[in-house]
Amino acid sequence: MIVGAAGAAGVAAGCSPKAATQRLVPYLVPPEELVPGKPLFYRTVCRECPAGCGVTARTREGRVVKLEGNPEDPIGAGALCGRGQAAVQALYSPDRLRGAAARGADGKLSPLDWDAAEGRLADALAAAHAAGPGAIRMLTRPEPGTVGALQKAFLRALGAREGDRVAFDPLDPGALRAASEALFGVAELPVHDLGEARTVVSFGADFLETWLSPVELTRQFAAGRGRIGEARTRLVWIGPRLGMTGAAADAWLPCRAGGELPLALALLRLLADPASRIPLAPEVAALWPALRPLDPAALALRAGVALDRIEALARELGGRRPSALLGPGPASQGADATQLAAVVALLNLGLGNTGRTVRYGLDPAEDPAAPLAAVRALLDDCRAGKVKVLLVAHADPVGALPAALDVAGALARVPLVVSFGDRPDATTARAQLVLPDHHTLEAFEDAIPRVGVVNLGQPAMTPLADTRATAQVLLEVAAKLPVAAAHFPWTDPYDYLQARYEDYAMMVAGRMLDADLARDAAQRGGFWGAAEPVPVRLAPGAAAPFLALPAAASPAAGELSLVAFPTSLRREGGGAPVGWLEEIPDAMSSVSYSPWAELSPARARQLEVATGDLIALSTAAGRAEVPVYVTPGIRDDALGLPAGLPATLAVLPADPEAASGAQRFSGAGIAVARTGRTTPLPLLEGSPYQHGREIVKTVSGAAPALPRPDLSAVMYDSPTHPHHRWGMAIDLDRCTGCQACVVACFAENNVPVMGREAALMGRYMGWIRMERYFGDEPGGPLDVDVIPMLCQQCTNAPCEPVCPVFATYHTADGLNAQVYNRCVGTRYCSNNCPYKVRTFNWMDAEFERPLNMQLNPDVTVRSRGVMEKCTFCVQRIRFATNEARDEGRPLADGDIVPACAQTCPARAITFGDLDDPASRVSALAAEPRGFAALASINTRPAITYLARVREPEDT
Repeated sequence: MIVGAAGAAGVAAGCSPKAATQRLVPYLVPPEELVPGKPLFYRTVCRECPAGCGVTARTREGRVVKLEGNPEDPIGAGALCGRGQAAVQALYSPDRLRGAAARGADGKLSPLDWDAAEGRLADALAAAHAAGPGAIRMLTRPEPGTVGALQKAFLRALGAREGDRVAFDPLDPGALRAASEALFGVAELPVHDLGEARTVVSFGADFLETWLSPVELTRQFAAGRGRIGEARTRLVWIGPRLGMTGAAADAWLPCRAGGELPLALALLRLLADPASRIPLAPEVAALWPALRPLDPAALALRAGVALDRIEALARELGGRRPSALLGPGPASQGADATQLAAVVALLNLGLGNTGRTVRYGLDPAEDPAAPLAAVRALLDDCRAGKVKVLLVAHADPVGALPAALDVAGALARVPLVVSFGDRPDATTARAQLVLPDHHTLEAFEDAIPRVGVVNLGQPAMTPLADTRATAQVLLEVAAKLPVAAAHFPWTDPYDYLQARYEDYAMMVAGRMLDADLARDAAQRGGFWGAAEPVPVRLAPGAAAPFLALPAAASPAAGELSLVAFPTSLRREGGGAPVGWLEEIPDAMSSVSYSPWAELSPARARQLEVATGDLIALSTAAGRAEVPVYVTPGIRDDALGLPAGLPATLAVLPADPEAASGAQRFSGAGIAVARTGRTTPLPLLEGSPYQHGREIVKTVSGAAPALPRPDLSAVMYDSPTHPHHRWGMAIDLDRCTGCQACVVACFAENNVPVMGREAALMGRYMGWIRMERYFGDEPGGPLDVDVIPMLCQQCTNAPCEPVCPVFATYHTADGLNAQVYNRCVGTRYCSNNCPYKVRTFNWMDAEFERPLNMQLNPDVTVRSRGVMEKCTFCVQRIRFATNEARDEGRPLADGDIVPACAQTCPARAITFGDLDDPASRVSALAAEPRGFAALASINTRPAITYLARVREPEDT
């Protein structure tokens, strides 16, 4: 059952400080919507990144146990990324701040009564207001909704100037806004529709990982995959390093760091050349006189990519329309990011993509992030003593900005730093007053990620601790300040939100808000309406400044080029750690819990270092020591570092890009030296190469079908499945390796987090392992493949006959079951499993309170000495079976969706009954691309993988 917050008295009572205390009494007369043992669902919004996807929170007896995408949300459409899945663990984090606190002279936080804390803040604000404009400042994450509107109104009431509130996102693509404003007069981010694109070209924009709206873009991109021939969407990755987006690409143009701009200019020059006879939009074709002086060969040399490959890409873009060119992303956001963004926009305009696959007029611009330059200006005012009160809300500048900025030193000059964060982080550690906010799942919120899309948030459970919504605090503090009180007739943030609902109803639904519309919006999760893109025109003369190649700024002799990149699970880094996101290894490096620096094999040999060796890094900004990970997925002249880690912040340039003021992540010169020391590196991977085993198979247009081995000869009768044979199909051409399925499995099945020491010993408990291969042999063709590896639910399961206590056996519906209370931990089953997908509990799992509240009551918590593995979410199978039985109907295809399949943004996983010829999984299992992992050993898995499509020219 899906309800609005008003439908559950127990939840609603905890949402507002005004609510009366209620007694806990037995369910003699239970609430109508609460049935013990049955889940209750709430629609709310995810705030783990600026994309603002809608989510569905599954609750059991008043506590959230799982998050899933909201299928009605136009952004996520039912999918959710790994970070969104992990938000539920952040809710129950033992490190969460428990109540208001003040820092004493000894530097320690001491609990403080909320009224006293708000009184202290009100007094400080009153004194700062008397000091004049600029004394009260706020640093916050982007808040595109009611919370942001309230923050702005609060500061205006205190006489704040425009710009005194700074919205901060470390990965904000400010260069895109600057370029669109310069070219088209609209300072906004483009919105993409990759579903129409036949070729997607990414200039360092990791749109399958962290760029803009990754769940939405992954869903759109994957819709065009899994086909063979011209109908398949092709992806070309341009950059010095391969991330997960690059690994999913059909072609990699490995340009130098900073080489994206000359390559983009070369493309524009080749396309605009009248001799190419490629039709372009008139306003872009008219740029030919300005482009003629550019030499494509010189541009290719500057980019570090062979000219013939750039020419081939130009021909492809000219013939395969529409296309979509994306960028820059963080990994290509260097000293010329705005010019790169402008050239990419001109390419889209010339190829007819603008208005189709690249659309303007849909960015709500409700609360855009400020550039790094604005944050630096705020820090300069702090150092100068101009700031008397700094309010910090869900932002961690100390933990996310370059160390050279000395954010901690700037904050030390502010008399009162107030943190509204819900968990400790580097910035909260330097705050004098801590007023912890509710978690998103405990509060009323909303987000406007797109014009015509308002995703509503509501509390799915009572707050765990004595926290208070930031909006509530601001309203109560305003009531204590005569200068501000007159501006706020509301005493509760919910009342303020209801007033905004009326605006949303008219803006999106086109009608007055009434009780039915409000209830419907809360139950569905938002107000959604159709919005059309707005045509843009190239301003006269606007393109000219972007058509000349700036002077090269190459690293000094002996230096490499720094490439700082975000990752799908950790994004920009910083903030308080979340156990699942720390435990699950990075898909490309297989490293967990540790920073790492990526070097190519050739560069590692030159430096005489290997994976795990410590190297010393130094730039003009600072110095750090990091262990090496050697990978063929990076150029010899580049060094990769995950964004946001302390080592990365120590060497990251503090000077923003001049044109947009955005953070520079790419292109700085970095010196590398051996230290002669080695550190244990938590790596999950075995060999990163397939060594002729053909674990991941590929097909092409010339050979679209895979031969299947003849396994008809058997020694024993196969098990029978009288009713169902549950199976799964995983399309490797759609799968991006984002690991949302892995995090969802942890959440659904109570998979424990074992910690760094266990990771160093390879004791990873995840039931799904994302395997990544760099080709067949070292030094061979670089064909990056990923494959989710989980229990194959074999018909001829090698694990079953060797168990001495029959703890593992074959069920009537085809599952390879595991009876935990029968297992004695001999590990014979694991030794006999060719897929190595069983894990052994070396110790009892620890779920420190309140993490134990997140446990799924439908799944056993395993103890030390027990083997465990994937069960196809058998609890969901049984739940759906019982529901169908109670409703007097047979199970329908799609009734059962395991956690991994439900969350997958690429829709790469399909589950169903293999014995039902009408089921979708049966049709996929019969696909010509289908194959079974290690099929020749005749285990007859219930999982069919669909081969990756790779044409001979793909590199």
